[in-house]
Amino acid sequence: MLLGKPSTSRLAAVYLKEQPPTHPKLPVKWSLPAKGYLGKILLMSGRLWDFFVDTMITLFLPLVCSYFTLTTSIFFNVSAQNGTGLEWAGNALLAPVQYLLAGKEAIEKPDGSWEFVQRFDYKNAFWIKTASSVIALPPSFLLGSAVKGLSFVDKKARGHYAAIQAAMSSQKTHSHLAYYQEMGLQVGKAMETLLPQGHERRPGDEQVLAIEKEALREITALLNGANIPWWVDCGTCLGAYRYGGVIPWDSDVDIAVLLPDFENVRHALNQLDPSKYIVQDWSSREHPDSYLKVYIRKSNSLIDIYHFAIHPETKQLCYILSLETNMFFPEWWKVRERRFTVPVAFDTVFPLKRGTLDGVEVFVPNDTKKYLQRYYGENLDPVKIYDTATGQYEKDLSHPYWQKVYAK
Repeated sequence: MLLGKPSTSRLAAVYLKEQPPTHPKLPVKWSLPAKGYLGKILLMSGRLWDFFVDTMITLFLPLVCSYFTLTTSIFFNVSAQNGTGLEWAGNALLAPVQYLLAGKEAIEKPDGSWEFVQRFDYKNAFWIKTASSVIALPPSFLLGSAVKGLSFVDKKARGHYAAIQAAMSSQKTHSHLAYYQEMGLQVGKAMETLLPQGHERRPGDEQVLAIEKEALREITALLNGANIPWWVDCGTCLGAYRYGGVIPWDSDVDIAVLLPDFENVRHALNQLDPSKYIVQDWSSREHPDSYLKVYIRKSNSLIDIYHFAIHPETKQLCYILSLETNMFFPEWWKVRERRFTVPVAFDTVFPLKRGTLDGVEVFVPNDTKKYLQRYYGENLDPVKIYDTATGQYEKDLSHPYWQKVYAK
């Protein structure tokens, strides 16, 4: 996998959905006519910044995808707690590798099931441990792999690997609906339907993200079958609100679920065709079990599955920015992402409503407008309007977005 330019970050929420950034000093796209020598310099600077950002996204995210693919390797990155002999020695030698890959420890329960927990403590002496692990990486990888491979001559080690693999690929789910209802979430059947605002799109734009929408249809059918509450989020939700379909210049699909359903979602998605999709755990060390992505082989794109923590004491949900402290992601990306962590009231999201996304049935937050205004501001109208005369999307310069962006 990992070829092409996967569009994975909510950077699109600023650049592609075209809503005003919350950090006025961060560079933005320059497109208004510039006047004079200074204006030309500013215009060129803006274009150079855009080129830099686009290049970084192209080169940077495939590398991160590769990292998260390695983190899902059972052989390299999962250590059985009850391992002995060569199996134990192999995992001990692989410790530096597993430290860098946020390794898991597999704990066998009395009933024969397995629990997976983070193997290492990342709160203390993080940089010292990280530097040591990087230095020890080559011998750790070579020797650890060899010793752990030799351990497979032992029937017990082979049994551990097979059992862990079966647990990781399990399709069993356990509904949390009763638990959610006890906490005050109205997670019953969606009764009402969202009526889109009816903004016009260019004919044919309903085919934008056709492959991703088909993937969405398959993924959400599995979530529905497992009784997992979900809704479309970010630009996908904004598109459903504006058009009843995707935003014409959007580049990905976003889904939201509740945090306790992380394992349920992962197990449900094990039913996806592996020749078409790869499910990746993008959770961070600080926030394990909080972020999933589905890679679509055909389009080299990713579907984000964001997780919301439940705070019953305040009756609010809060998006978990799993990668906020991840060293692979630059600070400008994190600044833009933090705007999505504003808590949202239970009754703004639940009970969910039904919506459509170019013929794909989706769920949207109960008060969709209020939910989206947390992200994008009061005015949710498109900042570019379809002009039937030109066949193009023209900027609506009366929209507050343009005034806010260029006021500085």
